[in-house]
Amino acid sequence: MFRLKLDELLYEKRLNPNKLAKMTGIRYATITDMVENKSKHWSLENLEKIMIALELNDTSELIEYRKGQEE
Repeated sequence: MFRLKLDELLYEKRLNPNKLAKMTGIRYATITDMVENKSKHWSLENLEKIMIALELNDTSELIEYRKGQEE
């Protein structure tokens, strides 16, 4: 299963979902669903905005794969 590592990234960068929503222009509710890995679909546009805002260089910094694990 693929999952976003947004919760860890926000903690490391001392940000919260509200601040990330303001930085990216993505709705707060969408950000919180992404942080909690409740989203079934991530738009490439939103992922790019997050990568830019958090100054990430590789998608592996944002997305991970956990084999055989479902939430």
